Amino acid sequence: MMKLEVPKLDELLGDIKPGSSILILTVGDLGVDIFFNFLKANEERAMIFATPQIKRFLEEKANIKRARFIVVGQDVSPEKLFETTNIVREVAKDSYVGVFFFQPLFLFHTAEVIQRFFSQLTEIALERRLILLALLDKRFLSERERVAFEVSAIHVLEISEVIEGFTIVRGIRVKKSPSGVSGFYRIEFKNGEVIVGEPLG
Repeated sequence: MMKLEVPKLDELLGDIKPGSSILILTVGDLGVDIFFNFLKANEERAMIFATPQIKRFLEEKANIKRARFIVVGQDVSPEKLFETTNIVREVAKDSYVGVFFFQPLFLFHTAEVIQRFFSQLTEIALERRLILLALLDKRFLSERERVAFEVSAIHVLEISEVIEGFTIVRGIRVKKSPSGVSGFYRIEFKNGEVIVGEPLG
């Protein structure tokens, strides 16, 4: 069993079982700090699918140095997306956590192609008992396209951002989970810490 290392989210999600996939629907880079906490706790058995820039950021800023990286444009070609699943299947033998940043793929593929790729990854996670985390900027997707991604995931977290007067209010909710769903809770990101606060009305 595993946790995200964010107390309120762990309470809402319960134990995350091996073979689970967690999709975080976000706005821009919001939510990346959730991945950082998770990676720091599970770094030695983590596999990260990322661009060279994200890899450099994770190594230099988040001090993630012991994870295995699959680098888009170096280890795998973004145009030959489905060849990546063979690499993931092989690497997954020695890994327990897989983290995927999908945004760069939208430069090369339609949402439908990336969704099929995500679906294959969730099947590999189930088969290899890997815990899969994926971050997806919902601004790239229509409502129908978002639902297609959500169907493949076991857990779906959604981050929202609303402007109230001169203030930006950020919230997070459990949109899908075997443990049940929730309303939005206030979420803040401060110096790498993720703080989930009171429910939003």
